Amino acid sequence: MRKMFLATALAVSMCVPAYANQFSNSGDNVFDVPVFDEDINASQVVEKSEREQNKEKALPIQLTGDQAEYDSVSGDFHLSGNVVITQGMEKLITTHAHGNVKTGDVWLEQGGSVVEPGTTMTGKWVHYNFNTKTGEIKEITGKGKKEWFDAPHATIHPDRMVVDEGGVMSRCPSKEHPPCLSVQAKTFEIYPKEKMVAHDVKVFVRGKHIYSRDIWVNEANDNGARIVPRIGYGGSDNGAYIKVDAGWQFDEKTSANAELTEYSKAGYKPMYSVKHNERNFDITYQYGWEEDDDDWYKKQNNWKLRYKPHHFIDGLPLSYSGYFEYGLWKNEDTGVRSWHKEYAVYLSHDPIYLFNSKNTVLNLTVGKKWVNESFTGNTNKTDMYYATLAQKLGNKWDTWVGWYREDITSSLFDIGQPDMAKELRNGLRWSPNGNDTFTIVNRYDVGKGHQYETRYAWLHKFCCWALELSYEKEQYEDDSSLKMMYYFYNL
Repeated sequence: MRKMFLATALAVSMCVPAYANQFSNSGDNVFDVPVFDEDINASQVVEKSEREQNKEKALPIQLTGDQAEYDSVSGDFHLSGNVVITQGMEKLITTHAHGNVKTGDVWLEQGGSVVEPGTTMTGKWVHYNFNTKTGEIKEITGKGKKEWFDAPHATIHPDRMVVDEGGVMSRCPSKEHPPCLSVQAKTFEIYPKEKMVAHDVKVFVRGKHIYSRDIWVNEANDNGARIVPRIGYGGSDNGAYIKVDAGWQFDEKTSANAELTEYSKAGYKPMYSVKHNERNFDITYQYGWEEDDDDWYKKQNNWKLRYKPHHFIDGLPLSYSGYFEYGLWKNEDTGVRSWHKEYAVYLSHDPIYLFNSKNTVLNLTVGKKWVNESFTGNTNKTDMYYATLAQKLGNKWDTWVGWYREDITSSLFDIGQPDMAKELRNGLRWSPNGNDTFTIVNRYDVGKGHQYETRYAWLHKFCCWALELSYEKEQYEDDSSLKMMYYFYNL
């Protein structure tokens, strides 16, 4: 059942926490932590080669049950009792099953559950073919890692699952009242770790219809659109703010978005964008304001082409990626305007799992970046080296340490620039329950030999709402700041 779980779609269609951008040591995302196998960031996933997929298909099917009948000549089997059927990471659990190990067909005519790490999906009738990776499920209910869902019917394809008779998704576990927010659609096309495409979409808050869309596409690494304004405090320089997102989906590949933000001190800082997404690349146009460490920069007619990660050859655990960005940038404080041209290439190793366990993972990336500013006429370049070692310490704790090496390539703009040339960063995260997460991150300037800053964060989820508090102690400037954000967690 790999490549088709509905819960994977929910992770795409709902608001998923944005994880660490390992291609930066600017400190913008220091609360983002390394992710483990079940949470892997889709922007860092390299598509499996056809050979790798064929290897998965060749895995043996294992059958267990209290009572079993098997014909070694025809391949037919009948199982009853505590039935478990597995192939690799795919697992079926039921009380009655029959099928054929040669053709790969399995029928759960009395219902059963499809299980992968973090996902349990139950249907009242299931057919699946392990050889072709196709099948059908009827009357689906289930729970992903964070999502609840219901759908009457779905068809399984090798690269996607299609919920073709309508479906409902929500992150609200309450049964005492309608979900805080739910999404209904006539069809969901689910491409795991890539995107979700929904047609004839309706969004409900506490059972009340809020708005509709003909088509809705969410990339797996998007934070997601939010239908309710976010409010927060952005620090002493910016003040309190209210933020609203407005999105338009032109087709499955092209969308527009307006992020409208009003600050009590910094004023109105909108950002408008149009994005076209293809399987191997995406291109984005931006016009508006971006912030970096309380400094504001205006991007005018800014274009960015991003080439997504791809393996060099089958079987080699190395992938390449890159981007090209060009636009007219303005520094609000200095008034300097410059045509900013920036491009970079990266070489990344697939996650390295140490000690034969997915609880310990090492990520390695090297790259090179070039930046040209028309204001100075100079082109600067730098080599980039990133290494992160993450350790999962049970279900509630995990820790990580990272080393980053990158030189400054622009003296005009801080966006995307490193805070220090050589940085050592370590963090600790504690999630005592499903609602609270506490994070501490220390950043150390290796070049100057002193502590750079320490940041503390607390995230609390109220069913469908979330409150984030962060406190930053800047040792290098002997300063501190407090930030807060309250927002609708879903969508």
